[in-house]
Amino acid sequence: MARQLLDMVTGYMGGEVQQPTPVPSTKEIDAFYRVRTRKHGWLPEVCNLADYAGWEDSPITDVSIGVSHGSVKYRAHVMGGDWLPWVTGYNINDVVNGYAGNGKVIDAIEVYFYTPDDIRPYQKAKYRVAPVGGGYYAFQYDSETTNGQDGYAGLFGKAIGKFQLTIE
Repeated sequence: MARQLLDMVTGYMGGEVQQPTPVPSTKEIDAFYRVRTRKHGWLPEVCNLADYAGWEDSPITDVSIGVSHGSVKYRAHVMGGDWLPWVTGYNINDVVNGYAGNGKVIDAIEVYFYTPDDIRPYQKAKYRVAPVGGGYYAFQYDSETTNGQDGYAGLFGKAIGKFQLTIE
C-alpha cells in the first residue's frame, strides 16, 4: 500500500518510477529420463541421480530425456554407425522428436542443457554412462571438451548398459 502511494506521488510529480530489477533464482532443476534396452523394452522413469536408467546386462537402444525447467537437446551414437539427429522432446511415443535412438545399440550419448534466463548461475547437464557389464565412465558436462572430456558420454564400439543424468 505504501509503495503504491509512493509510486503514485512520484508519477504525479513528474518523476520516474524505478522498477526493481528481477533477480534470477537458483531453483533446482530436475532431470527425468528413461531408456529402452534390447532385452527389457522401455524401463521406468528415473529422476536425477536417484537411480540409473538401464539394465546392467542389456544394451541401451533408445533414450528419452526431459527437464522440469529450461530445455535440453540430446542425441545418441549408434554402435558401428554415426550420430543420430538431435532431439528435444520427452515422449517415448514420438519417434521423430521424443527420444534419441532407432532401436539399434547405443555406444555414446550427448546432452546439452539450455539454462533459462530466470536461472543463474548457468547450469549444465551432468551425465555418465557405464558399458554393459562395466563400471561408470567419468561424468560429462554438457558438450564440453575441456578437462579430459570429449563432448559426450560413452566409448565408440562399447555398448551402453546404464545411464545417469542430473542438472547442476
